Amino acid sequence: MSRKIVFALIFSPVVAGFAQVSELNPEPKLSPEEVVQYQVRALQHNDDPHPDAGIERTFRFASPSNKSQTGPLEHFVSIVKSAAYLPMVNNLASSVVGSQVVGDHAKVVIRITPEKGPDLSYLFVLTRQHDGELDNCWMTDSVLPIEQNESPSDEAITI
Repeated sequence: MSRKIVFALIFSPVVAGFAQVSELNPEPKLSPEEVVQYQVRALQHNDDPHPDAGIERTFRFASPSNKSQTGPLEHFVSIVKSAAYLPMVNNLASSVVGSQVVGDHAKVVIRITPEKGPDLSYLFVLTRQHDGELDNCWMTDSVLPIEQNESPSDEAITI
C-alpha cells in the first residue's frame, strides 16, 4: 500500500501570537490549517483566562454536525478530557504534519508534544460550511487519534 503525505510548514500571522486570537470565531478567511492550529493552541492554553477556556474556544470551531454528536459544551469537555484527547490539553508544542483539501473537505494531521509521554498525532477532518452565518467557514467534523503503531514516522501517515 502506497503511503503519501503532503508536507506543509504553516506559520500564520493569525495564530502566531496567541494573545491576538484568543477570542477568534469561525471566519471564511481562515484556512483549514489555521482553524486546526487555533484549536490546538487554544487547548495548549486551556486554563487561560479561566479553567477550560481553551476547550470552549475549540468548541466554537466544531461543525454543527460535530456539535450534534459531542455537545453540549459540558459533554464536549468530558470528551476532550478523555484519555484519547487529554494529551492535547496543555500540550507543550504542536506542528502541522500535512494537509489535504479537496473541494469542501479537508484533512489536517497535527503532531502534539504532550506534557507527559511521547509525541502523538491527530487527524482533523473539516468541512466548509454552507449555511447562514457559518457560510464558507471551515469547521471541524471530527478529530481522530492516529495510533503510533500505525505511524512510526510522519512519512507513514496517509492523508
